[in-house]
Amino acid sequence: MTDLERKLAETLREQAGEVTPNLDAAWAEQQRRQRRPRMARRRLTLVVAPLAAVLVVLTSVLLVSRMNIAPAPTQPADGIEVLNLASFAPQPFDSLRVVDVVELADFAGQTDTWSAFAFAAVKAGTGDQMLCVAAVPAGQRLEAGAPQYSGSPRCKSLPVTSPRPLSAGYVGEVGGPLPPGKAVFFVDPAVQSLQLFDNNGDLTQARVLGERLMENAVFLADMPPDTKLVRFRAKYGPFSSTPKPPASR
Repeated sequence: MTDLERKLAETLREQAGEVTPNLDAAWAEQQRRQRRPRMARRRLTLVVAPLAAVLVVLTSVLLVSRMNIAPAPTQPADGIEVLNLASFAPQPFDSLRVVDVVELADFAGQTDTWSAFAFAAVKAGTGDQMLCVAAVPAGQRLEAGAPQYSGSPRCKSLPVTSPRPLSAGYVGEVGGPLPPGKAVFFVDPAVQSLQLFDNNGDLTQARVLGERLMENAVFLADMPPDTKLVRFRAKYGPFSSTPKPPASR
């Protein structure tokens, strides 16, 4: 073989090496490309998982913080009810048959001292049961013909089924048979104590007089004049009656 032929053969082998694909290199490149997405996904998982855990912790802390900062929901007042008092209207004394009487309080009029009474009565002609408040001169009996203070008595008819625990109440007024600063309430006889609240939340404790009027216990309350009572709380217990005051009829 001449030198020219030898050079031509070497040149052809070099060119053949450049054209012939390198299978080993190609296989390695393919493996590298297949591993890259898995490694990327693994790196993404390693990054995202801690972030998700941190987010859960932060969310929990935020919720707890809001629960601690937010005001507690308003709880309904235990046992306190709205006080709805129906008005007492003037009623002729001679149309009433008095069934029972409880003496409430004495008070000074313009010239005389008067005694206020609460009494139960039956209205003539209709048979309606009434709860009434009246005032007569101190020392006199509550009866027909006795002078009545300022158009008393004032009465309220009781329905067949009275609302419980409070059936009715009369708050003293100027010119009424009960003066300002006094109030009388007719309640379930099982009520042991009666608390009254004004629109400022101030408390007045009524006292039981120990007698029943048409299956109602009678409570008397002392309170500042011009007090607007809006709520009450009744506490139940055994009812104990006391002897009726003398000369109360």
